[in-house]
Formats: sequence, C-alpha cells, structure tokens
Amino acid sequence: MDDSDYLRLLTRQAEQANNFLSNARKWERERWVCQRLLDALNQPYRLEDFASGQEPPDVLFREANFEVFFVLDQGRRLNDEWREELQRRRSALSLSQLLRREPRPRRIPPAELQARLAPTLRKKAHNYGERGIDPGELDLLAYVNLKRETPDFNGTFPPPSEFLRQGWRSLSLIGPNYARVLFAHADAPAFLRRNLGRTLLLDVGISL
Repeated sequence: MDDSDYLRLLTRQAEQANNFLSNARKWERERWVCQRLLDALNQPYRLEDFASGQEPPDVLFREANFEVFFVLDQGRRLNDEWREELQRRRSALSLSQLLRREPRPRRIPPAELQARLAPTLRKKAHNYGERGIDPGELDLLAYVNLKRETPDFNGTFPPPSEFLRQGWRSLSLIGPNYARVLFAHADAPAFLRRNLGRTLLLDVGISL
C-alpha cells in the first residue's frame, strides 16, 4: 500500500466516523457502547438481544436497561472533531501533512475520573425527577473519551456516595482500554453484579 492508498483509507475511515456520529445512528452508537462493556465483562451477546428503549432507557439488553452517556474533555465535541479531521484528510497531499504533535495526557487518579461523571448524572437525576422517571430501573453506562487526561489505576476509587443517593440501579463506565462497574444493586443484572468493583484493563483499546 503506497501513501496515496493509505490516505484514501484514512479518509474513508473519517467518513465512516462522521456517519456513525450522525443523529440518524444515535441508537447504533449507544448499542456499540453497550457492546464494548459486554465485551470487557466477557458477557456473550447476539445483536437480536438488543432493542431500543423509550429514552430512558436508551438500550434494552435482556434484563438490563442501559442509559448511555458520553464523558469528554471540557469543550470537546466528537462531531466537530471528526468533521474537521475529515476535511484535513481530504485536503492532505501526503501522510506527512497529517502528522501533528499532541500534548502528553495528564495522569489522573480514579477519584478524579469518577468525578467526571458527576455533572451529567446531576442533570439526569434532576430532569428524570421532574419527569417522574424512576432511576432505580436504570443501568447507567458512561462512555469515557478523554484526550487530555488518562487514568492512573494505581489509586483506588472512592465510594460513589453521591451517585448512590441519586437512586440509580447500577453505574458502569467503559473507556478506550478499561471498564469498571462502580456499583450494582441486588436487582441489577447478574453480569454487572459479578463484576462489581473490578477495574478491567483491556489489551486492545477501541475509541471514537
């Protein structure tokens, strides 16, 4: 494969990413996040096991009611990033034009990673309370995509006290190369309860 072939491949990948991030494919995107968690937890599944929910939940998987949300660096928007990246790749005449320096991500302890979930969960708890939606029926799943920070799992996760008070049935997170079930109550799906409190580090990182 020469440079021009590789440039075409990279451009095609950016086109696919933009398509995947479109509003029309929202549910597929949310299902993909759920599949990433299930893969990390070594939980078998078939595509027919998934169904769309009433928002909330976003994705139904057997006894799980997944409500999916994204956690990004402040000010980042995946749609904007990939639109800009697509234009950059389309205009490049050589692979060298695509090279750029990225700052080294700052290492953060588990407590800081967990704290990144708080703004979205506070907003959801408030909105769902006003709508009369029972949080005790929802399995929250955070897809963490951070460029400026990377977790240092040598530390420990603090008790998720605030999130427990909000009343969710379970709360999990999935990152490019890690997964963790932060809490899962007795009525949560068994595959979540089995992995409660374990940080799973994955061999192959996958991200948007």
